[in-house]
This record gives sequence, structure tokens and C-alpha cells, in this order.
Amino acid sequence: MSTTDATASRSVDVDRAIPDRAFRTGALAGVLVLTASYVSVLLEVTGVVGGTARLLAVVAVVFAAATLLARAIAVRTAVGTALLFGAVGFGYYFTVTGVGVGTALGSLDRLASDTIAITTGMPLLRMMAVDSWALAFAPGPVFLSWYLAVRRRYVLGVLAGGIALAFLVLSGDAGVATTLAGTVGGIAAVGFGELELRRGTIAQADVLAVLFAAMVVLSLSVSLVPGGTPGPTVLIEGQGTDGSLEANSATAPEETTIAGNVSLSPEVRFTVRSERESYWRTGVYDRFTGEGWVRTGQQEAFDGRLEAPPGETETVNQTVTVEDDARVLPAAASPVEIEGDVREITERTDHGQFHPSEALIEGDRYNVESAVLNASSEELANASTDYPEEVTAQYLQQPEGVSAEFEDATAEVVADADDPHEAASAIEEHLRTEKGYSLNVTRPDGNVAEGFLLEMEEGYCVYFATTMTQMLRTEGIPARYVTGYTSGQQVDDNEWVVRGLNAHAWVEAYFPGHGWVAFDPTPGGDRDDVHYDRLEDARENNESGVDTGASEDVAAGPEGNTSDGPDLDRVEVENAPINVSEPAGGGVGPTEPPSEIPDGALPNDRGPNGSAEPGIDSLDPEGGNGSANATDGDDGEGDGEREFPPSSPETAIVGIAVLVGLAAGAHRTGATARVSRSARLQYQGRTAGPDADVERAYRRLEILLERRHRPREAGESTRQYVEALSGTPSFDPRARRVEELYERSTYGGGIDRAAANEAIDLVDRMAREELPAIGRLYTAGRNGR
Repeated sequence: MSTTDATASRSVDVDRAIPDRAFRTGALAGVLVLTASYVSVLLEVTGVVGGTARLLAVVAVVFAAATLLARAIAVRTAVGTALLFGAVGFGYYFTVTGVGVGTALGSLDRLASDTIAITTGMPLLRMMAVDSWALAFAPGPVFLSWYLAVRRRYVLGVLAGGIALAFLVLSGDAGVATTLAGTVGGIAAVGFGELELRRGTIAQADVLAVLFAAMVVLSLSVSLVPGGTPGPTVLIEGQGTDGSLEANSATAPEETTIAGNVSLSPEVRFTVRSERESYWRTGVYDRFTGEGWVRTGQQEAFDGRLEAPPGETETVNQTVTVEDDARVLPAAASPVEIEGDVREITERTDHGQFHPSEALIEGDRYNVESAVLNASSEELANASTDYPEEVTAQYLQQPEGVSAEFEDATAEVVADADDPHEAASAIEEHLRTEKGYSLNVTRPDGNVAEGFLLEMEEGYCVYFATTMTQMLRTEGIPARYVTGYTSGQQVDDNEWVVRGLNAHAWVEAYFPGHGWVAFDPTPGGDRDDVHYDRLEDARENNESGVDTGASEDVAAGPEGNTSDGPDLDRVEVENAPINVSEPAGGGVGPTEPPSEIPDGALPNDRGPNGSAEPGIDSLDPEGGNGSANATDGDDGEGDGEREFPPSSPETAIVGIAVLVGLAAGAHRTGATARVSRSARLQYQGRTAGPDADVERAYRRLEILLERRHRPREAGESTRQYVEALSGTPSFDPRARRVEELYERSTYGGGIDRAAANEAIDLVDRMAREELPAIGRLYTAGRNGR
């Protein structure tokens, strides 16, 4: 090779190396974006429950290991290493959750059910030790995806990371923006990787476009389901939830977001005959996200009496009659037994609360027995602070980044408290006296508890209960957020009418040796005034559903022997106080037990096996103002029906992706070429010159001949092609005449308009004969025949 040639060759190599490096950089960057998408979801989760620093450290170590081992171990060994990471990680997870590896392996059906529940819509935040789960989940896909990318196995690397992202999409944790970012990153990795491996060509551009469209559409399919994220599918009976997004008190959904302004509903929800006045609990939540609450764990079929609290309790029987379709089973805490047809559809949560597996209908009635805790202030003050590990692990959670100001303000409130009971009472009293009650509030950005304590002057029960729960946890006192209803309007010595405006939220704190004790930090007087006024307005306006026969003649205020719940100066027992002030308008005592209901004699319309068609007509399914949370009796003022498809940039992106994918797929399969050839065959068009018209007519003729016989071979002249076909039985002799006219126009000095028209007409006739009747009519109409 000459010096010049060698120099030129080196120049070409250098020129090619530059785009190769750029393509590799783009491919690796795409894998990083994909990895960051699903790791960011895990970081959001750990940001709620803690463990972000540990997760980042694990991801960094795994990245370094993948980079170092990329040239040292084979692909098969790398796959084994990723699986080992997963096995060790989930072994750690099972140990943390108390299940144990051996127990987990012996309960593969339960593990399969849990996995399917997650991949069909159960958010990760409902898992108990989700921080440990994130540590177990991340290393495998991160290591394998990056290892394969460094090894230039881009497609396999994207597949490994894509599976991880898809899992989080199916659980509902990966939002639209995150999913799009991960999808684009994966496509970029594959695309740039193809360009690198193919030395900078774009021969596979149509394949990449099809892949892009498919990934976008599939990854967003869950987000575009009408009505919201689908509920989880559970294989093991009794582990599912109804997936409802209704008001907290009316449906006790698994997740709830704290809203701003709310409204009140005066409609009657249920009536209760009880041996004593109580708050009627419907939901218990343990995990605070900063913007709302999550109930961890899954619901299981109620198959026997629940365990009563560890302390001294009093048995309280209640008979609840449903007056409006509902998805909850209100009861005084702590419920231990339920009787009636609804028992067949009763499930229990991991927090000891009953919940129906399907909607209750108007007229449903059930008896429920509760073990109400009896404990004096002195007993609670002397309670141990040796909390059970399972209680502290679950009920001391706070989002990461709680401000020092919040901690300092809480410490100042409880500075004079000598024990957890005094601390809880101090926090309760502080919020009652320092904050006002109002339904018209603007939700603060970020952590709602911090915003309410440090910035807001007034709020409603959700804000009070949320803030007190987090203040208690800051002081190391296990606490949880509770929703349900205040006692309602007392219409007889042992009967209460409970309306939507009685929906409420309060707090339960744990005391070793006793159990969960209720505290209500919401100022009762202001709340009662708002609720009384709303009921009177509803009656004056003749609104429907606001009274029963027993309540219509009872006044809404204290003068009518009504109560919006005990005016709790200090709640000292779970759900009903000892030594509290007497309810306004008269006392409440166990003067008459509730009437018993004979088995099988419930006055309702339930079908066989106690089934009922779900249907909540009178409750806003979104809880108002975009919230799944309408407590204090608020049905909310919804923003109307949800649009589908959603009107958003994401919808446009999906639409564009589909069009690009369809176009690229059509090009890849040759469909566009076939359509183009068919269009050229059927439509001649006219040009300014006869020679050009004859050439077009001959090109159309070749399409016909190719369909009937075979394509013209390379090096075969037009005359040779036509002559070779002339000996076949189906050969049309008109083809020879068109070829002759084409030869004369090309090599014989040209032809006139009449000859050009003759060639066009001959091909038109031959083309019409190739079409079915409708095609012939179309062509005839186009040519004016």
C-alpha cells in the first residue's frame, strides 16, 4: 500500500472513530436515563419511609462492580451474579419483615399472590418494609443492565432495565413523566447502539421507530386506564381491596391525599343503636407520605373473632343500619366480632378494622361487638414505654427531611410533659387552642403536618389529626391516623343518626399494656357550630336524605338533645372517653341494649350469599377538589367527570408515537411500497410532454407484468423482458405495443401526443382488468368513462 493510501485509510479510521465514540456515549447515556427512571421511583418511596442514603450507596456500589467486572466475567456469570444479588436482597427483606427465608420458600403461593397484587396496581407504599424491599429490588437490574451496556449488549441491557421499570409501571408507582423518560432512554440506548454496531448506518431506523412506539404505548397503558389506576388482582382470597377512591370516612381507601377546601354533606349515611356513645371508626392508616396517608398491608377474609386490646376492656354491642350505599363497616373501636349477612363479605385489615369486600346497600344491617378500652389517666400515665418492636417499626414512620423547626416546635409543646400520656394531652390541647376550625383552607406545599403547625392558622380535622400524629412520632410515641364518624345526632337514649357531615379524622396513640388510645385534637365547639348550621340550612332548603323518621323532628343544635360526638376535653380510652364532659343536651348511658337481629332476617335487598351490586351514587368518588379524602362530612365539590383520553401533552406524545410506529412498521413490512405501487398503477396523471407520459405508462406496465409473471431482471432490457414473457399463456399482447411505444420515445427520437395517449389507454385497460368491480368503477369514473 502506498503512503498516500495508508494516510487516507488512517484518515477514514479516525473520521469513523469520532461518530463511533459519540454513538457509544449516547447508548450508555440512554441506559443511565433508563436506570435513573426506575431508581428514582424507589428513591421516592424511601423518601417517605427512610433509607434513601442506603439505597443510593447500594446503587453506587453495584454500578462500580458492573463497570469493573464488565471485562472480567462472562455474560452467564453476570446473570448469575444479578440473581445472587436478588436472592441475598430478598432474603434480607424476608428477615426484616419477620417472615424468614424458610417460611417464604414454604409459602410460594402467598409470594406469587403478593407479586401479582403489586403488578396489577398495588402501590409499593402499601408494603410493610418497603425500604428493605427497595434495597432488595434495585441491585439485580442495575448491575445487569449496566454490565450488558458496557459490554455493548445494548438491547439486552435495555431489556433488563425495562423489565424493572415495567414492574413499577404496573404497580402504579412510576408516573407518566418517569415512564416516558425511561422509555426514551431505552430507545436512545438501542438506537445509538445500533448505529455504533452498524458503523454509523441507519438501516434499522424503521425497526427502532416501531420499538419506540411499542414501548411508549405499552408503558403508558396503565396510566391511561379510564378512571384511574386499576386495583390489584389477588390470587389468594381475602387479600384484595376494592380499589375505591372515595371519601376517607365513606370508603376508607388504601390511599388518601389531603385536600384543600371541602364541603359538607348533610345526608344520612347510617344509624346506630349502641350501649354507649362512640366515635364510629372506619379506617386506620399508618404511613404518612407528606401529602396524604397510606394503609399498609392487605385485607384478609374475616374468619374468626379478632383479638381484643391487651388492657382492661368493656364489651359494647352496636347495631348499625345502612341508610345509603357504603363501602365501610362503621364500628366502635376495637371491633372483635360481627354478625349478620354482611359477615360473609367482611374482611379485616392488618390494623384490626373491619372492611367489606363489596359495597353495602341501603337497608343492610349488622351487629358488631367492640372491646372498648377502659383506662384511667393515672393508668395511662404509668404505662410502660417499652413499645413492642412491631409497633415501633410500623407507627413511628416519618418522611425523610422533617425540618428542625417542626421538631423544635413539638419539643416546646411537650416540654413540661413527664410521660407519653401527658405529651399526647399537651399536643392535643395545643392544637385545640392555638388553631381554628375551617373548611375553607389552602393546602400547603410539601409536608402538610409541618405546614399546618408552622404556617397555618386554621384547618379541619384532617389537618389536626395528621399534625398530631406526626408530632407524637417526632417524640418517639407510636401513633396512627384514624378516619370514621363522630357519634352523630342522638335521637333516643341509645340511638344515633350519623350523616356525612359527621365524617371525621382523629388520632390513636399506643400505650403498652393497654393498646390504642384515641385523641381528638380538633376543636369541638367550632366544628359543631359549622355542622349544626349546615344541617339547618339543608332542612330549610328541603334537601333530600337529611333525616330519618326518628330525626326529622329533632333540632340540629344542643337544644334538641343532639351531639356531634362527645366534647372531648381529654380522650383517654379508645373511641370513647372516661370522665369526659357530658354530651350537649343530655347524658348518654347504657339504658337500653340494642335490639337483636335474628339470623337470616335482615331487612335488605342482598342477593344470594349476601352479595350486592357495588354502587355509590350519593358520594363523590373523588372526594372533592381532586382529593380522595372528604372527611368532616365533606363530599367535596368535584371538578366533573374525568376526561378520557386525558387532555395533556402525554396524550399527544402517545398519539405521535403510535403514528410513527405504524408508519415505520408499514415501511418495514413493505406495505408502503405496495400501496405506492398500487397507486402508481391506478393513477397515470398527465405531464407536459408525450415522452414522459409514455415512460410513466411503461413503468405502470412493469408493475402489472411483475404481478402476473415476474420482475425484470438486472441487465435485462425492456424488449428482452417483454419478449421473454410473450411465450407464457397469460401474456397480454397489448404489453408488446406499450413497450414499442416506450422504445420509440426513448431511442427513436420521440413520439406525438396521440401515441402517448394510446400507451396510457392500453395500460389503463389492463389495470382495470386487474381490479374487482369497485376498482373498475373508480378508475372509469376517474377517466371520465
